[in-house]
Amino acid sequence: MTLGMPEAVLAAVLVSATACLIGLAARLSQKSAAVRRLDPTFRSHAVNEAPALSVAGTARLRAPSWLPAALVDAGCDLSPDTVWSAWVGGAGLSMAIAAVVSGPVLALLVTLVAVVAPLTVLRVSRGRGPARLEAALPEGLESVARALRSGASLRQAIGEAASATPGPLGQELLRVSVEATHGMPLLAALEALAVRRPLPGVRLAVAALCLGVETGGAQARAVDGVATTLRERLAVAAEARALASQARMSALVIGLAPIGFGVFAATTDPKTAQFLLHTSAGVTLLAAGLTLDGLGWLWMQRLCRVTR
Repeated sequence: MTLGMPEAVLAAVLVSATACLIGLAARLSQKSAAVRRLDPTFRSHAVNEAPALSVAGTARLRAPSWLPAALVDAGCDLSPDTVWSAWVGGAGLSMAIAAVVSGPVLALLVTLVAVVAPLTVLRVSRGRGPARLEAALPEGLESVARALRSGASLRQAIGEAASATPGPLGQELLRVSVEATHGMPLLAALEALAVRRPLPGVRLAVAALCLGVETGGAQARAVDGVATTLRERLAVAAEARALASQARMSALVIGLAPIGFGVFAATTDPKTAQFLLHTSAGVTLLAAGLTLDGLGWLWMQRLCRVTR
């Protein structure tokens, strides 16, 4: 399709606006990463008092209530408002560009893809955030144990481990350290971590640290033992996931094989296609076969899900 001069100019403007949107999202993500390293008390004031920024630079779109939890579960470190602004702005700009280039039908399809694609990514990435946090626990606990052996208190050891541990676990340890520094009992700060992150590995680590707070003793040895236990559990879980992935792939092949054979038979033999698609008995058998095939695939997926 050949664009006229006005359409070409408008398309160029929209493309430039999209580039500006991506640049703004990158700057906001850098700012949010810096703010997350601050004291949670100051961070809450900064978030509440700072003016919201939008795609145009005046009022950022507020994210819906479900998006922050979804981003944390997916392991995304970007600000929810930043993600929501880029999501809405990208969908609008994509629709405008498609409408200018190819008309309203393509614009509707492009908008649908722009809206559904991020939801699909969030669903596919579900559980990645907690998995990242648990995977970092052994290294974080070993950092705590090293600091304890150097003579630091448990609160100081947690603060040193927070600075040496990247990702969400480092942020959680930093929050515990800051809360304990500002007057909250260390035991309460650790228990609050277990409430915020109700994961088996986190509960085990918090139990060991709380035991060290209450009884003292050889804290470094106990923390090292928990780190070793968590590392072994992660290795077993990784092996189980690998075996489950093989089983799910086998289930996919078994589920698609009858469909592929049916399509091959219908395309190579006109009588088979005539029977399956143009007779009541053929349609009944086809529907029954597809239903049973789908139920079998769902059942195999259910069996594989037990080992996740």
